[in-house]
Amino acid sequence: MKRLRIYLLAITLLSLAAGHFLFSEKRSDEIESIRAILPDVKFSEKKDNPSYFRSEEGLVAFNTYDIVPSIRGYAGPIKTLVVLTPEGRIAGIKILDHKETKNYIHYMETPQYLSQFTGKSVNDLFEVDKDIDGITRATVSVEALAKTLKESSRNIASNVLGLEVLIEGKKTPSGYGWLIYSLLFCFAFVFYYVTRRSEKMLRIRDISMIAGILIIGLYLSSPFSILHIFNILLLRPSSSLLWYAIIITTILSIMLAGRFYCGWLCPFGALSEFIGRLPFRKWSIPSEMDDKWRNLKYLLLGSIIFIVLFSRRAEFGNYETYVTLFSFHGNYLTWTLAGISLLANIRIERFWCRYLCPVAALTGLFSRKDSGYVSRNDCPMANKINPHISECIRCNRCYLKS
Repeated sequence: MKRLRIYLLAITLLSLAAGHFLFSEKRSDEIESIRAILPDVKFSEKKDNPSYFRSEEGLVAFNTYDIVPSIRGYAGPIKTLVVLTPEGRIAGIKILDHKETKNYIHYMETPQYLSQFTGKSVNDLFEVDKDIDGITRATVSVEALAKTLKESSRNIASNVLGLEVLIEGKKTPSGYGWLIYSLLFCFAFVFYYVTRRSEKMLRIRDISMIAGILIIGLYLSSPFSILHIFNILLLRPSSSLLWYAIIITTILSIMLAGRFYCGWLCPFGALSEFIGRLPFRKWSIPSEMDDKWRNLKYLLLGSIIFIVLFSRRAEFGNYETYVTLFSFHGNYLTWTLAGISLLANIRIERFWCRYLCPVAALTGLFSRKDSGYVSRNDCPMANKINPHISECIRCNRCYLKS
């Protein structure tokens, strides 16, 4: 395992360096985007301080990132081309670039959704579920787009068009997703330690897994993903408190309890385990073959690290079944993989977790040794006796026997 850590660290550093020098961020073709919005209108060359294009008719076009670069979605800024009329109304918009997960914001990119902004005044509310349509499972991204459009448009309307605009004080974030997630994590983490001492309390783990499905999966739609790590490595932090809550709690749990997240909170892992408890006979896989297949997840992780960090495109690493399942969006390939990964649990315990999951590989790499986990015949991961700690999801069934 130590050698594997060194290999993956080397791949990470080399891929980051190569990607940085060979694939620096490309600037979007703003002129082409303006033509796509208003093909019959000619604009002057771009001016600075603030940066904008202007037409003879008095229309002003600008890239929101030039005006308010600090406003970020779940995985970075949502760069948008906006055209304003002399009266301070939006004549058209086009999203230029973003790093949000496609599964969650696919509808936000469509002309049907963006058309609601056309005709809006810079002094309108730009508030989700009031004068802007929300999108289930993409709240952070939609709020970031609305805030980006509002603040950049008001800046240009005031400083370029000379219009009077509303000035609002800073609002505290209205979302409590980070708090709900943190409370669930604390609940699970406390009972993780309690169940190491009391066999009578083991059923609480089932409650924690059900909560993981309902809250993390269905309500928040925010399972921990390898994309979180990629966005950190690519220096693309989010402005979402939920994003930080997920990152901090997961890293903390890995340091203290290895694959605790996999065994207590992961909604896809929980679904897999519950399906595996259905009364169907499991396939007997020879130990040597099982060990080889378990190494596949590390090979996949290394490959995805190279592809993503070299290309600097986090979306290339989006093969995780739980992103497809809990975003309710994916292509035929990802839905097929999600379906197979769930159905396979009828015959193979925690199929995805054992053989394919990049989060399982990542958390397993950094799991600290604990001789208390000796495994037994009802292990939800079908681990052999005295397994390597990287394969233990800390269910605590066997800890009491150590």
